[in-house]
Amino acid sequence: MEISAVLLIAFVVLLIGISKSAFAGALGVFAVPLLMLKFSAIEAITLMLPLLIIADMMSVKSFWKKWDKALLAKLIPGAIIGIVCANLLMDFVNAGHLRYFIAFICIAFAVKNIGFKKLQLSFVNNRFGAYVMSATSGITSTLVHAGGPPLIIYFTAIGLAQTKFVATAAAFFAIMNIIKLIGVVSLGLLTFDVVLKALMFVPLALIGNWLGVKINQHLDKQRFLKIMNYLLLLLGLWLLCTK
Repeated sequence: MEISAVLLIAFVVLLIGISKSAFAGALGVFAVPLLMLKFSAIEAITLMLPLLIIADMMSVKSFWKKWDKALLAKLIPGAIIGIVCANLLMDFVNAGHLRYFIAFICIAFAVKNIGFKKLQLSFVNNRFGAYVMSATSGITSTLVHAGGPPLIIYFTAIGLAQTKFVATAAAFFAIMNIIKLIGVVSLGLLTFDVVLKALMFVPLALIGNWLGVKINQHLDKQRFLKIMNYLLLLLGLWLLCTK
């Protein structure tokens, strides 16, 4: 493997580790496009999954049992439905249109939170909202590798406490990525070489996780939510401007 490819994977692993333990995985949407600078789309997506699972395991360990159990129980069924629907509709859904839809939602929600804080979105902040947003996360994660924004929108809408925000997101994505792993394995895409390549970067994943936890510990709730809103705006613009 070329040194440039090694350095790129190393940077992505570090980014994922920090993102998952500091900002609920918000920066994960950049990972696949970055890997595609050196790898084909299929190679990037296949390599990304074990790297995400490694980062998930570390984040779950760092925030062990700090997640909201009741909320997680509401989210998982929706995510499973979303993943199943995405796989069934893969040949009929325009991924580009879906990216633009998610981009618009991210930007609109971020602008609302930044400029119109008193405006309440009661249609999101309820049990039905949990099902819809988790299902949307499952769909967008499967089809356009952007499962983070819908979940972040929902957690921000309900004002989830900072630690529960990151911990619940870590547990949610850990479960969802394991479900997605079943599909990848069944398609024969996950080879021993890919797994070995991912395991080589475990030390960097540990460093990224440690840095993310430290960053999270030094943010108060208001600053954390403010950062999450600006990250949503950035994610929306990124999804809007990239193919």
